[in-house]
Amino acid sequence: MRKNVLNVCVGIMSVFLLFSCRNNEDDIYVSYGVIQNVVSKDNYEILTDKGNTLVVTKSYTSATIEDGKRILANYEILSDKDKSKKVYEVKVNGFYQLLSKPLVKESFILENEEARRDSIGNDPFCYIDAWFGGDYLNIDFKLYYSRNSDKKHMINLIYDDTRSTADTLYLTLRHNAYDEIPGSGTSLFADWGRCSFRIVDLLPEGVTSKPLKLMWRQYGPSYNEVTDCFDTGVFKKGDNKIEKKLARAEFDNIIEVK
Repeated sequence: MRKNVLNVCVGIMSVFLLFSCRNNEDDIYVSYGVIQNVVSKDNYEILTDKGNTLVVTKSYTSATIEDGKRILANYEILSDKDKSKKVYEVKVNGFYQLLSKPLVKESFILENEEARRDSIGNDPFCYIDAWFGGDYLNIDFKLYYSRNSDKKHMINLIYDDTRSTADTLYLTLRHNAYDEIPGSGTSLFADWGRCSFRIVDLLPEGVTSKPLKLMWRQYGPSYNEVTDCFDTGVFKKGDNKIEKKLARAEFDNIIEVK
């Protein structure tokens, strides 16, 4: 098992290559992080998953700057304010607010099972790529969608509090495509989206690590085939100082979901 990486199971082979992001051609970086210490739209910080503190002095984004917002940032380093403490002054070229919302508990679904399971959905994904970063479980997903629709697909991470034990946390990624599925008669395309869920709070007080099992449904070689898939890994509090390498094209092309 690679350190801090969810292993691939059920015959679905994905490689999680996690290292710092840099485009050597023009020194543009792409990082997952959390906004903190907001003073103004041009004066705030980003704490990256790798543990770097980015002190923003120029920010070219129309997005709302809020403390605690989970983002994927595109930036350039202007200077090393304190390299030994991994503090850098940067210019932000733009960022996306990642889908990051509270986990849904299985016990909540069971209170009104038929209605809530239907709302959350159980539509398959085309592909899943997941890894731990900071306090979060980051998930890149590929799904079918209609470019002619203004309807956003819904993504939720379910925490099975009825099944999870001292040994393992059970999580399921769920998808409601709102009938935008293969075979529905609608012209569909497959593309990537991103989400990020804070999971450090699932660790009981005094516990610093715990095995985790992530489950989801995925289309096979044919969309008529659907497979139940899972990955496993060990989440370690404070030991996920990693980043996933992204091409700039990947930063610029993200499906919006809710």
